[in-house]
Amino acid sequence: MHSPTVTARYLAMWLAILVFTPLVGVPVSISSAFAAVDADSVSATLTPSAQVRRNGENQKLGYLKISAPGTYMATLSANIRDDSVDPIQMASISLMCKERTKTLDKLGTAANIFRGETFPLTVRVYFTIKERGACFGYGATMTLRGSSASLSRRAVRATALLTVAGPVSATTVESRRFINDDPGSDRYTHRSFLARSHQQTHAAGLTTSAAPGTSALLTGSAYLTSCVSDGGSRDASTGGRELCVPSVIKHGQDGSLIRVRLVARQYAADGGACATTVVPGTTRRLRISARRHHLPVSLQGNVTLPSNARCTERVSTWIELTVLSGPAVVVHFPNTVTAFRPL
Repeated sequence: MHSPTVTARYLAMWLAILVFTPLVGVPVSISSAFAAVDADSVSATLTPSAQVRRNGENQKLGYLKISAPGTYMATLSANIRDDSVDPIQMASISLMCKERTKTLDKLGTAANIFRGETFPLTVRVYFTIKERGACFGYGATMTLRGSSASLSRRAVRATALLTVAGPVSATTVESRRFINDDPGSDRYTHRSFLARSHQQTHAAGLTTSAAPGTSALLTGSAYLTSCVSDGGSRDASTGGRELCVPSVIKHGQDGSLIRVRLVARQYAADGGACATTVVPGTTRRLRISARRHHLPVSLQGNVTLPSNARCTERVSTWIELTVLSGPAVVVHFPNTVTAFRPL
């Protein structure tokens, strides 16, 4: 039996960050080894629409104000608990940071979740405030099968934490996703692409300047779809085209086995690679089963760049993805990002 999938129309609607309004609540401050952190913890019930494969109303999962200029890191983490009568739903979270009416950055992700499980979702963005701004978190769910049960019996529970850390280093760099660096345009610099079986792929690469010996926090988020069918393999960047074409689709419950990790590379004066470092603690082997179908990945780790005399200050970082077995995997560019933050 194939996993339920979502058409591009519903996937785009699912991953989009919709209408954001302030959450009534009292944010709290917590300490951090790196920067001051504000936090807002929220529990919310996510109720699907009565219509199959149509997302229910977005629920607020956090709201924080930023009152001082600087560069900040915002993270929205949520545990989605499914005790509903539905065997499977698709839950999403989204994060947006704004200054007045201008969107500074946004990111969303989603996953199929199963009855009886708790599934974690995390998104993270960096942004720079000139005066003051705010960050907003939201969550929603949709049912993938019809049911005569009441909507209250089909709801899932989200326990979320929104944090904003900073100011952090002003030389922090995030991989480019939006044309003219304008997240409000929903126009992307690249398209989503296929990571083929038994091949290594680089995603969300960025290039910055950092001296040998620099310590940094590297982060990465990716949204992936296994080509067990064509459903859900297009998004806002693909021009309506499904990327899981018949030649790469492989049916079967096992889906795709993948390895992901963050990599940093330094370069010599002649442009050749000088040193390549796998960021400690970021290597993960994951399976995207046919039933799961869509998988969000969140990575972070600290690294100290080797003090190699041949290395210049040019540094590149990326998410390295290898499909170890099973069908090809779609890397959804609108929802995949890396960042390099000097410490």
